[in-house]
Amino acid sequence: MAVQGFVCLFILYVLESDICRRAVKLLREHHRDDDIQQRQQYIEMTAISDIDTTSEDNDVAAERQRIVSTSVDQLATTDAVVLRQLTKLYNSSFLAVDRLSVGIPRGECFGLLGVNAAGKTSTFAMLTGDTTVSSGDAFLGGMSVVRGAASARRRMVGFCPQFDALIDQMTVRETLWMYARLRGIHTADIGRVVDKLIDQLTLRQYANRQAGKLRYTLIDV
Repeated sequence: MAVQGFVCLFILYVLESDICRRAVKLLREHHRDDDIQQRQQYIEMTAISDIDTTSEDNDVAAERQRIVSTSVDQLATTDAVVLRQLTKLYNSSFLAVDRLSVGIPRGECFGLLGVNAAGKTSTFAMLTGDTTVSSGDAFLGGMSVVRGAASARRRMVGFCPQFDALIDQMTVRETLWMYARLRGIHTADIGRVVDKLIDQLTLRQYANRQAGKLRYTLIDV
């Protein structure tokens, strides 16, 4: 029993300390380094390497020029998120994101629109670290997604999927309590943190309503 208990504690420690995830990431990066040069050459050699700005809208071309020609430090003073020539290439053949360059000012609600397979999910996946960046970079508050620490990035950005993000039967308050526990917030502090979030998100009047019933509801703030 003592040995079994020790083994269980060790497994729990490994899971909680994120060692498995970091080990898998290191292995992936090791294999990725072997072919990253090949993928980069592919990007440079294909026709998409020379972007035809004449086919772009004037505002798109102007934004690309602003992002490419301005230093990251200067952009970080006005833009919370900066995508600079962000590119995603799958299996050295499918180009999902083609050197996307855009800055999102602080305090702005920004919508990324596009048809299916336009690269929206791949763009968000690169920002959250769920998939690697093939070329270019993105910056969150001035921090590089490519070179920055994963732990720091997770504190700065979150991703809410379109489906299955909420448990329909739980209230807004119960949902926030659940995620606070998953986040590791001390039990004594959860109530204060949840109340603060409810006020910040202007959800006080919805706090005790089932979260699933709030989908697609517009709240005028």
